[in-house]
This record gives sequence, C-alpha cells and structure tokens, in this order.
Amino acid sequence: MRFLNFSLYMAGSVIVILTIGYLLNRLFGSAEVRFLESKRLALTHQMQHLFEKGRRLSAVLHNEHFSKDNTYRQILQIDTLSSNIREAGMGGSVPRSPLVFESDLGSEIENLIGSLNAQLKIQAVSYEEVYRKALEHKSSLSHMPAIQPISKKDLIMISSNFGLRADPFLEHQEVHRGLDFVAAPGKNVYATGDGAVTLVKESRIGYGNEIFFDHGYGFCSRYAHLSRILVIEGQKVKRGQLIGEVGETGRATGPHLHYEVLYKNTPVNPSFYFDNSLTVEEYQRILKLAVKQDN
Repeated sequence: MRFLNFSLYMAGSVIVILTIGYLLNRLFGSAEVRFLESKRLALTHQMQHLFEKGRRLSAVLHNEHFSKDNTYRQILQIDTLSSNIREAGMGGSVPRSPLVFESDLGSEIENLIGSLNAQLKIQAVSYEEVYRKALEHKSSLSHMPAIQPISKKDLIMISSNFGLRADPFLEHQEVHRGLDFVAAPGKNVYATGDGAVTLVKESRIGYGNEIFFDHGYGFCSRYAHLSRILVIEGQKVKRGQLIGEVGETGRATGPHLHYEVLYKNTPVNPSFYFDNSLTVEEYQRILKLAVKQDN
C-alpha cells in the first residue's frame, strides 16, 4: 500500500514538474523567440535600406558622373572610357525584383558593394586624369598669344595684314609675317600671353627696337618698332602685362607695332588666335589682372 501511494506520489510529481516545465518553456521560450524574430525583422529592414541606398548611389554614379566624366574627357581631348571599363567587368547598376527572398539579400548587398567599390576606384582615377589634363590645358591657354597687343581703345587701324604685300621700301612684293597695328606714339604695348622674354634688341634698322617671347607649347611672339622697351631678357611676363610703347624705330613709315606669332618656329597669322569676342571692358580687366599678378 505504501509502495502504491509512493508510486502515485512520484507519478503526480513528475506530471506536475513536466507541466510546470512545459508552461515555463512556453512562457519564456515564446518571449525569446519573439525577441529574436523582432531582431531578425529589424536587421532585414536595415539590410533592405542599405541595399536601396547602394542602388541610389549606383544610379547617381551612372547617370551623372559617368556622363559628365566622358564630356570632360571629350573637351580635353582624352579618350573616353567604354562601359566595359567603367563597369570593371561587373555589370551596371544593380536591378532588383521587388520579390527578393531574404536569403538572397545578403549576397545581393555583397555583390553591389563589390561592384560599387570597383567602379568608384575607376571613376576616381579618371577624375584625377581629367584634373591633371585640365591644369595643363589651363596653362597652355594662358600661354597662347590670344589677345591684341594694343588696347582696342588705342588702336587706329591694322595697316598691313599677314601674307604677301608690296614692300613699302622696295619695288617688289614680299611676305609680311605679322600684323601692323597703327597707334599713336607712346601708346602701351601688352604681352599677348604668358611667357619669358628671350630677346631684347635695340636697333635703328630692320625691326628696330624689338622684344621676342617664348610662350611655351610651341608658341613665340615678336613686337617690333617700339619707342620704349620695358622688360629685360629672361623676365617672366603674364598676358596683358605692359612690355613697351609704340614707336617707329627701324624700317617704319610711321608709328605702329609690328606683331608676329610663330608656332613651332613657323610664322602664322596672329589673327587666328585673337579672342575677338572680348569687349573693351573685358580687355581692360585682363590688363588690370596682369598688373596685379606682376605686383
């Protein structure tokens, strides 16, 4: 009888313990599961947000930077980059179906990040190349003899153009290698581009008092028949800087400036390089800027 009672007691105890354990497990186990599920949903949401942010960055890279970069490269005469090079062999911007399973989201993010990293590195290198070329282009433009050597307000006329003409002192025709700018004696003469003075010659024959510049990038220029020379050999000069005054030294029939431009040691028509769109006011601003740079 005692054994039966003990057995019943033990069986009841086991049932109670199992019931309590089951209830505790359901109670606390459900809380833990709910907590983990909320964490999973939050992480999935963050991953989706990260993926969408990456897609927007990819769209900006393709729609803005790639097209602008190729435009810059065309302007600066650099070979454009093909789509295959820009995509780094990893495809374009990442399309995504709205029905992406969560199990695939991690791998999609990884692929997107890898693609963006490769494309951004290529774009960064391209921008550095464009920037260096732009600096070179800016320097070459400032050295090119691209303005008139005499202010528009002081210029009376251009008496002789570039090319074949009758020599005023001889009876035969000869090639005139520059332009003759007629202006009153003593009017200012300006450097037409950045460069260095390589020759200062004071003479009463031929070109008379003359200045010769090496502008770099294959360009040189000559200013002749000056009454005064205001620079010395070896001096660095900026475009628009005052270098001399109009005169009639040498073989001249009246006060004027004989002006030549040479490209790779060959005389070329200076008017090909003038920016004729400059107004008098814009021209004066260039002259003022040169004075500031010189000071």
